[in-house]
Amino acid sequence: MFLLFQRKARSWTAFVPLSFAILFAIPVHAAQTVPKCCVWRVTNAKAPFYLLGSIHALGRKDYPLPAPYATALKDAKRLLFEFDPTRQPEFEKKSKAAATYPPGEDIRSKIDPELLAWLQANISTVEVAHNRRGKKLKVEGFDSGLGYKPWWIAQHLLDTGSYSNVSTSHGLDNYLLERARRMGKEIGGLESVDEHVAVLGGLSDRDGEILLRDALARAKTGRADFDRMRKAWRKGDTAALWAWDARLRKEAGWIAERLVDQRNVKWVPRIVAELESGKPTAIVAGALHFSGPNSVITLLKERGYKIEQL
Repeated sequence: MFLLFQRKARSWTAFVPLSFAILFAIPVHAAQTVPKCCVWRVTNAKAPFYLLGSIHALGRKDYPLPAPYATALKDAKRLLFEFDPTRQPEFEKKSKAAATYPPGEDIRSKIDPELLAWLQANISTVEVAHNRRGKKLKVEGFDSGLGYKPWWIAQHLLDTGSYSNVSTSHGLDNYLLERARRMGKEIGGLESVDEHVAVLGGLSDRDGEILLRDALARAKTGRADFDRMRKAWRKGDTAALWAWDARLRKEAGWIAERLVDQRNVKWVPRIVAELESGKPTAIVAGALHFSGPNSVITLLKERGYKIEQL
């Protein structure tokens, strides 16, 4: 998703860590519970079919991944991401166009004056682009970002003190994409580039301001919250992942639905078509899409698919 975690939607996740595996003494036999992760397998599919929950920004220390990720990558002949990552240049161009105001307009007349004053006083760096070698280019001073919409600023606020050990270059999406390419896998997307851009690009200034305020609120406890989220993701604790989104669902449920639930509903028929194709496939999406009462997992089960978490 655009969230979590995702700084592509590069934003990111208060959770309750899971415990490690526990040994249970059982008469005659001894059994060990194995920690699960954010990987699911559709057991009644025509061919191997996996659902992989992603965090779009991680650090080097997050690797190696839990074993089921490698199993899914080995078994799948086709990987479908939220949108086709081979069309990244097109996405970046269209996303920037959606994020900028037309000539003669800027954010100063679009958001609450007190919030604007706070941003001008406290935000010193805005990430705007990457050079050909992938290095971030920055502009100093918030005034350089006045032409960008609130949702874009929310997704690109830099907090290098809290997240210096995390980047999208080490995110799960990039990790899987690089290996899939080396292994000659097919690559595709659940959404078109235009659909993916529209998730945030179609927000009103009012809703964009809500996301910006939410991002600033999260920044106060950023590193600790992200670390708890990362632990929950690694242990497959979808209840904890879903809890992270509780504030936004309470304060602006229509935005949370736009970012997650509505996309899940759109994706499921497309995932079903892949299931029925008989081609070994892995779906890669933000872990939040596999969490909560309207998750992709739940919607597929309602259609009769049997799914187990690995």
